[in-house]
Amino acid sequence: MTLIYFLKLIYKNLKWLILLPGILAGTIYYLTRHEVKVYASETVIYTGIASGYNLSGSSKADFWNTSTAFDNLISIINSRETKKMVAINLLAQNLLLKKHDPEYLEWDSYQSLKKSVSDSVRNIVVKPTLKETREAVYQYYNNNENIGNNIIYKLVNSTNPFYSVNALQNIKAMRVSNSDLIKISYSTNDAAICKHTLDLLIEVFMQKQRLLREGQTESVVAYFENETHKSYQRLDSTEQEFLKFHVNNDIINYYEQTKAVAGEREDLYALNHNLEMDSKAQGTALNTVNESIKGRMYQSIYGAEILNQRKQLSDIYNKIAVVEVLSKDSSGSNKNLLDSLRLVATRIGQNLKTSITNLNAETNTPNGIPTKDVLDEWLKTTMAYEESKARLTVMDKRKQEFEDEYKKFAPLGAQLKKIERQISVFENEYLELLHGLSLARLAQQNNELTSKLTIVDPPFLPLNPDASKRMILVIAGFMVGFFFVLAFVLAKALANKTVRDAYRAYKIIKLPVLGIYPLLSSSSTYLEKSNLRLVQQLLTTIDLKDKPYNIGIISIQKKEGKSYIVELFKQQLESLQYAVEIIPWQKNNMPSAKPGTDIVFYEFPALEDAIIQPGSCPTLHQAFLICRANRIWIKLDEDLLTSFSKSSQTKPMLILNGVSVDFAEEFIGEVPKSRNILRNYFKKIVKFEFGNRKALKKVR
Repeated sequence: MTLIYFLKLIYKNLKWLILLPGILAGTIYYLTRHEVKVYASETVIYTGIASGYNLSGSSKADFWNTSTAFDNLISIINSRETKKMVAINLLAQNLLLKKHDPEYLEWDSYQSLKKSVSDSVRNIVVKPTLKETREAVYQYYNNNENIGNNIIYKLVNSTNPFYSVNALQNIKAMRVSNSDLIKISYSTNDAAICKHTLDLLIEVFMQKQRLLREGQTESVVAYFENETHKSYQRLDSTEQEFLKFHVNNDIINYYEQTKAVAGEREDLYALNHNLEMDSKAQGTALNTVNESIKGRMYQSIYGAEILNQRKQLSDIYNKIAVVEVLSKDSSGSNKNLLDSLRLVATRIGQNLKTSITNLNAETNTPNGIPTKDVLDEWLKTTMAYEESKARLTVMDKRKQEFEDEYKKFAPLGAQLKKIERQISVFENEYLELLHGLSLARLAQQNNELTSKLTIVDPPFLPLNPDASKRMILVIAGFMVGFFFVLAFVLAKALANKTVRDAYRAYKIIKLPVLGIYPLLSSSSTYLEKSNLRLVQQLLTTIDLKDKPYNIGIISIQKKEGKSYIVELFKQQLESLQYAVEIIPWQKNNMPSAKPGTDIVFYEFPALEDAIIQPGSCPTLHQAFLICRANRIWIKLDEDLLTSFSKSSQTKPMLILNGVSVDFAEEFIGEVPKSRNILRNYFKKIVKFEFGNRKALKKVR
C-alpha cells in the first residue's frame, strides 16, 4: 500500500473516521457528566534499611538484601490482611461518631454509613472507647455463625468506596528512588477519609512490621533458652555426681593423690628393703654374740627380768616406728610424742644395761673375750635388732595399707575420667548454647531497634480534588474510535483480493496490460480522456499491412464490459476514418468481413459458458481480455484463458475495466477537479512533485 493510496483511503472514509469517533466521544462526555471528585494524599516513611546503623555499628547494606527488605515492606502494605484491618479500624472509628464530624468524613459519607450499618449492629459494636469498639467490630466481623447476614463482613468484602478491601486497592506504595524512604499514596472521593485511611494504614503497617521482625528472633531466643536450661541441668547433674564421687571416695585431688600415693609407695618399698637388710644384719650379729656367751651367762641374760625389759624396749621401738612412719609432721604434738617415746626407750635401755652389768660373775667368755665387752656388744646389738624389727613390723603394716590404697585408687581413675569427659562435653555444649543465646538476643535487640520506622512526611488533608480526567477520557475515546474505524478501513482494504488496479492485475493474471478504463460514474470529461488514452494504446498494437486486422475480444465472465469496450473502439476508430466491423463469434457458419474493412473485432461470448474448438476460431492478429477490476481472479479463470490461447494461437493483452479513479491517474492522467492552493501543494508534497509545472515560465 502506497502513501498516496493510504491518504486517498482516509479521505474517502473521512466522514466515518470523524462521525463514529465523535459519537463515541460524545457518549463518554455525557456519561461522565456526574464525575465524582477524587482527593489524594500521601505520606513518606524512613526505613533505615539501606543506610541505617545496627548494634554491630555497621551501615553496609547488600543490594539484594536491601531490595528484598523493601519488597517485604511493600508486600506487607499491599497485603489483604493489612487492608482488611485498616478497613475495620476506619469503620470502627467512624461508627463511634455520635454525629457528623467533618474532621473525619463528609456529610454524604456519613449518611451513606448510617444506611450501610443498621442501628442494631451499631448498638452491638459501638463501645465507650475506640479500642473497645475496634475489638467489637473485629469480633463481629469474625462471627461465622450467620455470615450471610453479617453486615460488617459484607461491607468489608464489598465494593464500598471507603470501608472495603477493594476500595483500598488504590493504595500505592513504592520506594523513593534508591533511598531509605517509602512513599504511600491513596486517593478517594472523601478528603477526610483519605487522610485517616493513611493514618490507620501507617499504624497497622508499622505494628505488623514490628511483630514480624521481632517474631523472627523470638522463636530462636526461646529455643536457645530452653536448650541452654536443659544443658545447664545436665551439666549441674554431672557436676553433682562428680562431687559425690569425691566425697564417697575421700578424694580431694585425684591426680595429685595418685601421684603422691605412687611416690610414697616407691619410697616405702625402698625403705622396707633397707629395713629388711638392717634387720637381717642385726639378727645375724645378735646370733653371733649369743654364740659368744653360751653357758651360764647366756641363761642369765635371757632371764625373766632382762626378757621383760627387752619386751618393753621392743614395744617402745614399735611405737616410735609407728610415729615416725605414719607421721610426716615434725612439729607439734607428734614431735613431742616422739621425743617422749625416745626418752622412755633411752631409760629402758639404761635399765637393761644396768641389769646386764650386774651379770659380771664371769670375767671372760669361753673365747677369752672380757664379759663386760661382750655384754655391751650384746646390749647394743639387741637394741638395734629390736628397733629394726619394730620398724620392719610397722613397715609391713604400712605396705599393706598402701597396697589397699593403691587397689582402691586404680579403678577410680577410669570412673573419674568418664565423669570428667561428660562434664567437658556438657560444659562445651552449655557454652555453645549460651553463645548462641547471646547472639540470638543481640539479633532480637537489633531487630527491635532497626524495625522502628519514622514518619518523615505525615499524611495531609487534601483541600483540592485532583484534576478532572473527563477531557482526557473524551479525547481518548475519540482517538480509540478513530483508530478503530481506521483499522477497520485498512483491514478491509488489505483484505481486498480483487484485481483492483493495473499493477496488481499484471501480477495476478500475468498478461501485459494494454490499458484501463475507469468507472462510468466518473465525470464525462474524464471519460473522454479515458477513451482517448485507450484508443491511443490500441493503435500501438495494430499493423494494417495485412487487412483486415482481426482482433478477438474475450472475457471470462459475463458483464465484464466487453460489448461496451468494443463499441467504444468502433466509434473512436471510425472517427479516425477506419473501416471497422464487429462480428459476434459463432460456433458454426462464421460470417466473413465485408470487403474494404480495415479492422475486424470478433466478440466472443464469456469463456466460462462457451466451448471454442481449435478449428472454430478465426485467425486472429491480436486478442484483448476484458476483465472487471472488482472481481477476484481464480484458478478456473487462468485455465479458461490458457485454453483460449491454445485454441486461438494468440496471447491476449489485458484491458482492465471499471478501475477506481484512485488507481487510474497513472494510466489516464490527473482527474480534473477544482483544488485550492493548499490541496495542490499538499498533493505535490505527497507525490514528491516539487519541480513539476504545468507550463514554461515566460521569459522577458
